[in-house]
Amino acid sequence: MSDAEAIREIARRTVAAWPDLAEGTRTARPKAWGALAAHGVTALRRRLGRPLTEAERRAMWDALWRAAREEPDADR
Repeated sequence: MSDAEAIREIARRTVAAWPDLAEGTRTARPKAWGALAAHGVTALRRRLGRPLTEAERRAMWDALWRAAREEPDADR
């Protein structure tokens, strides 16, 4: 699995684990995006076993934003 694929997978899992924060991100609820981003960055850091580079953090934010903005069950 490439780094980009791993980041997208962690983003999908984070959104699935925190659907209330994903909904809050879609509806611009204050602090929802920051909390969701923190969960995603923490999960990626845990997987890599080290602090993230700026590029990795930005890639995680991008993947999380895209995953959170998708409507739930859009693929079904």
